[in-house]
Amino acid sequence: MAWLLDVGYVGTHNLKLPANQTLSQLPDSALALGDGLRTQIANPFSSQIAVGPLAAKTVSRAQLLLPYPQFTGVTSVGANWAASRYNALQVKLEKRFSKGFTILASYSWSKMMDQSTGSFSGETLGGGAIQNYNNLRAEWSPSQLDQTHRLIVNTVVELPFFRGQKGLAGHVLGGWELGILGSFYSGSPLGVTSAVNGTFSQGGGQRPNWNGLNPGIDDPTPVEWFNTAVFSTPPAYTFGNAPRSFNGARSDWTRQVDLSLHKNTHLTERLMLQIRADAFNISNTVVFSPPNTSFGSNVFGTVTSQANQPRVLQFALKLIF
Repeated sequence: MAWLLDVGYVGTHNLKLPANQTLSQLPDSALALGDGLRTQIANPFSSQIAVGPLAAKTVSRAQLLLPYPQFTGVTSVGANWAASRYNALQVKLEKRFSKGFTILASYSWSKMMDQSTGSFSGETLGGGAIQNYNNLRAEWSPSQLDQTHRLIVNTVVELPFFRGQKGLAGHVLGGWELGILGSFYSGSPLGVTSAVNGTFSQGGGQRPNWNGLNPGIDDPTPVEWFNTAVFSTPPAYTFGNAPRSFNGARSDWTRQVDLSLHKNTHLTERLMLQIRADAFNISNTVVFSPPNTSFGSNVFGTVTSQANQPRVLQFALKLIF
């Protein structure tokens, strides 16, 4: 039967990954000054700077307590401070092409942790942002690229109709192949941020306080994707205790099946015509985008868009030399 089963373990630990780092955040101890951070005092840089906020005669006390008070912001772009860890059980089942049939199934059960996902161009991720650049160890959490389960099944079947038959019927109706691609994988962890930053940290973000209960719910709906009641507003000039992401609260999982029906017909010895029909998301299954994860927003915890495309059909003719 030419079946091949491959089982393996993959583990990686990456250090010094590039991620932006804000260097101009207030020391955490300065937040104890509270409203005193907003007090206007004489600006020692006003005679040296011609335009901008630092050209004024007075500035907030917070500005002069910054590590670099002569600048309104300092960021190290692509600084090598982040880390990640990935562990996975990977299984591959393959049947080589014989008797008009082949299949390849790949499954992984994995866990990915990191401190920062960084810039990412691709699928929409579920929120999450760095809160305190003075305590980057607290950013260690499930990566927003983490997908606990991931199954990809790809099969090609040679249809038996008119196979091997000569003449016009065999030439036109025989030789068709059906390809099926199924993609099924978990959603990514959600990270909750605050719509309003009350820390006055001059560089960090803010997350809400969390009561310790899992925000994930058994049957999420677009109008209530997770339990928003477990979050609350932290006191002013403090950071929230919510982690960067929640392993138990995730975006929608992907389930999509694509079909491809095609045949190759030799017109001449060197010229071949390919006829094909493709159907993407044949079941027209909706996969929701991640919900709004901005605590304080009037749509917090709700889904407002679709992540995938509806069913798409296409037909094509291609000449192959």
